[in-house]
Order: sequence, then C-alpha cells, then structure tokens
Amino acid sequence: MSQAQPLYRVIDVPNELEGFGTYDHRYPPRPGQFKEESNFADSSGPIFNMYLELAEKEDERMADSWKADADGILVFTGLFSAAVAALISISIQDLRPNSQDTSAFYLQNIYQLLADRNTSVPPTLTRPPAFSPPKYAIWVNSLWFLSLVISLTCALLATLLQQWARRYLKATRTRYSPHKRARIRAFFAEGVEKLHLPWAVEALPALLHVSLFLFFAGLLVFLFNINHSIFNAVVWWVGLCGTVYGCITLMPIFRPDSPYYSPLSSSVWLLHTCIVLVFGRLFATLCIIARFGDMSRLSSDFVYRYYDRLSYGIGKTAESAAFNLSSRIDGRALTWILESLDEDHELERFFNGILGFFKSAVVKNPPNAFKTAGSEKMSEASIGLVGRTWTSNLIDESIKQRRIGIIEQVMAMPSFPISRDAILIAVDDDKMSTSTRSNLVSF
Repeated sequence: MSQAQPLYRVIDVPNELEGFGTYDHRYPPRPGQFKEESNFADSSGPIFNMYLELAEKEDERMADSWKADADGILVFTGLFSAAVAALISISIQDLRPNSQDTSAFYLQNIYQLLADRNTSVPPTLTRPPAFSPPKYAIWVNSLWFLSLVISLTCALLATLLQQWARRYLKATRTRYSPHKRARIRAFFAEGVEKLHLPWAVEALPALLHVSLFLFFAGLLVFLFNINHSIFNAVVWWVGLCGTVYGCITLMPIFRPDSPYYSPLSSSVWLLHTCIVLVFGRLFATLCIIARFGDMSRLSSDFVYRYYDRLSYGIGKTAESAAFNLSSRIDGRALTWILESLDEDHELERFFNGILGFFKSAVVKNPPNAFKTAGSEKMSEASIGLVGRTWTSNLIDESIKQRRIGIIEQVMAMPSFPISRDAILIAVDDDKMSTSTRSNLVSF
C-alpha cells in the first residue's frame, strides 16, 4: 500500500517565522510583513528593551494591585449589601400605611357606636387621618438606601476596574518590535496618568467607607427610636470605631512613616496641606509688610517647603522624610542586617560591604550610622567571626586569611566601634591554641 501523499507541501521555515509554528506554503506572508520585526537591529534596541523590561514589572505590579483591590471590594460589597437589604426590608414598612391601622380605626368607631345606643349615626363617616411617615423612618431609609446604592456602585466600578486592568495589559503586550511595543506602552501609560486612573482606584475604597458610615448613621437613628438600651450599647462601639478610624486617617499627616492609612488619608492630607499653605502664605505676606527680615525669610522657606509637599503628594513626602534622615535610617538598616545574619560567610560579605559603605558618596554620615547600629552588636559580630574562623579546623587557610584581612581593614576605619586589641582580648584562650593566637597577633 502506497504511502499517503500530503495535501500540501511544507517548505523550510523562513527566519521571519521562527517561533510562530509551521510555515504553510499555501498562505505565504505578505511582502514585508515580518521584515521589520525580525530584522530589528537598530541601535536603539537596548534602550527600548530596557524600557520594556522595567515597564513590564511595573505594569504587572500595578495590575495585580488593582485586581486585588477589586476582589476585596467585591467580596465586601456582596456581604454588606445583603445585610443592608435585609434591614431595609424591615424599615421600609414604616414608610407606607399599615392596613391593620386602618382596620383598627374603623373597629374603634364601630365599638363607640355600639357602646352608646343614644348616639346617632353621623351623616358622613369619619375617615382615618392621612398617613404621614415618621421623620426617623424617613431618615433611616434615606441613609440605608443611599448606603446600598453606593455599595452597589462600588461593586460595579470594581468589576470595571478588573476589566481596565486586563485591557491595559492586553494593549501594552502586543507582538511588535521593541520600539513599537515601547511606544504603545508609553502611549497607554500616559493616558493612565493624565486621566488619573490611580485616583479612581483610590476613590473606590473611600466610597465603600462612606457607604459604611451612612449605614452606621442610619442604624443609630433606627435604634434610638426603637430601644434606648440597645442604642446606648451600640453607640459606644460606633463612637470608638469612629475615633480609631479618625486617628488612622490623620496619622500619616503627623507620622509620614506610619503604616496606618485609610482611603480618606490622601484627601485629608491634601486639605491639611492647603490650609497650612494658605495661612503660611498669609503670615509670610504680613512679615514682608512689617519688614521682619529673618522672620520673612523663614516664613518664605516654610511656604516653599509646603508648595513642594503639595506637588509631591503624600507618598513622595514620606520618601523625602526618609531621605532627610538618611544616617539614622542607614543605621537601622545595618542593625537589621546584623540581626538577620547567622552564617559566617554572610558576616564576611557584610563586613566586606562595610568597607565600601564607609567610602560611599551617597552615605552622608557613616560614623553616625555605625553609632545608630550599636557598637555592641557590631563588636559581637566581628569578634564571633574572628574567633570561629581561627579556631575551626574545617576552614581553608586562604578563607581564614581573607576574612581576617577584611576585619583588619574594617577595624582600621576610625569610626569602627572596636579595635584590633579588643578582639584579641575578647577571644577566649581556652578555645584558641597558642600557635593560632600567635598567628592572629602577627597577622
């Protein structure tokens, strides 16, 4: 039986189509279709590739953050909206007339006529008074319905946010040459920035919190008109939670390093900065008019500093505060590193890096950083490294010489908190042989 012939002929795969599957001769590429993408050897390639590499990580992080926020909002709004709707189904009864009240009104009139036989039947029957819902019911239902509507709106916007994130990633990850992909990404990234999409993302949790506040307000009004004992129990807890929430919201204003933050913190921070800036500008103007030289200069510097804060935003202002405290922050970083290291090869790498740290042009005050890190921890680490290195028979001699050489260079720095003699004294004689100790002294 003869071998079946293929329905079409497969020729060699062109270079332009490598990685795209088998090349079908029946559907040849259009002239110049893959020419630019495959033969991209422009000198701008490294820059565009670097841009795409950095942009991909940033876009992935941003999209993941948006999706995580949207998922959390959807879960919360689902549970919260169900609870609000259940309470509304009860409170809405107070907004419409009750048929039992009408029946009770007519039964009362019939009873009065039957009880007093001398009373003549009036020519026109008395009608029940026009229904008017109580004011508290209007307030409660207004607050709860508004809370429910805002919550459902947040759910809708969260769903849209997930779609926006997927669309952004799809639009910026096309199969083009590096320079085209870089331009497409820059184009959409500029749109995200100019249309303030991050603000919309921040506004979603803020709206959700506003919805929760409206629900609590309506709950307090509802309980106040139902039972005062229950109201007193709930109002204390709501007041406590409101106070804590207010402190969390205001804390980034007074403590830029605070991890506590609420969706309203950015708005409150902006309002606070604008108010301080207005009063500072007014005070600077008065100082200039009154010709207070030093005070005018100080007030002007204060105003310019707050102008910078206003342009930076709450995030960049916190970063600027960290940069201004660089020596103390660097000392904390050294302390954290020392507390995290427990292997000798890691300590060797640390002390080797200390040499460059002390000579760095970006470290403002290395001695102050060492002081913040603590002389005791630095001493314990250096003494322990030297002692374990020279008393161990499992470490190669070249490694011993290298480690001791690093410690010698570190101890030569005037700001290092321990001297060479202190290390020799601190090492226990019982754990070090005479020959080893003599080698260490003569090193």
